[in-house]
Amino acid sequence: MTVLVVGVPDGEQLELLRSGIQRNPHFRVVSHAHDPAVALAHARVLLPDITVLSLPAGLDRLDAAPDVLHVFHGVRALDPPSAVVLRTSATRVPRAVSGLAAEGAVHVVRESDAEALMRALHAIGLRRASCDPDPMP
Repeated sequence: MTVLVVGVPDGEQLELLRSGIQRNPHFRVVSHAHDPAVALAHARVLLPDITVLSLPAGLDRLDAAPDVLHVFHGVRALDPPSAVVLRTSATRVPRAVSGLAAEGAVHVVRESDAEALMRALHAIGLRRASCDPDPMP
């Protein structure tokens, strides 16, 4: 499955995330972008199966960050829609963000929880493999 990583600047954190995702041979990071406009351009061309979207620190509502919300809706509006894993640095997942979760389509994980990220990617992969519809949240 192809993965687009959004919101992680170039550097060690991006390389750790990329290598963690690609440790599983079923997932391949095909692109990354820190800028929302570039991320959507990549998504429109590459049509990733999954978008891993890192939320800015301190964000408690997705609508508080219009660029992030635009990327979220943009990748979900693709045909076929990209599944999304929202990564948050918050110690507890903000209620407004957790409300976006949709089984097999949108997952929310803590940034520091690599196991939760892999569980989310795996759940998305299983959903896609079964050809279940991918509902909008």
